[in-house]
Amino acid sequence: MARETAARVHAASLSAIIGLSTLLRTVQASCSDEDFQEIERGVGLAIGAIQTELMDPLYEDHPELDDLI
Repeated sequence: MARETAARVHAASLSAIIGLSTLLRTVQASCSDEDFQEIERGVGLAIGAIQTELMDPLYEDHPELDDLI
């Protein structure tokens, strides 16, 4: 994948993670503990998939995009 495309995928992935994290904070006070745990699990699975399926392979080819290095 070209670096420019990889950078766009990286930015979109980070944006999605931020959006999902914001969702958790937004709904926490307005739903039951049980509902929140379901949402939290779904968000966690989604973030995990974004990390392992999109970002980790991207970092193999473009390690300079990894903000945690």
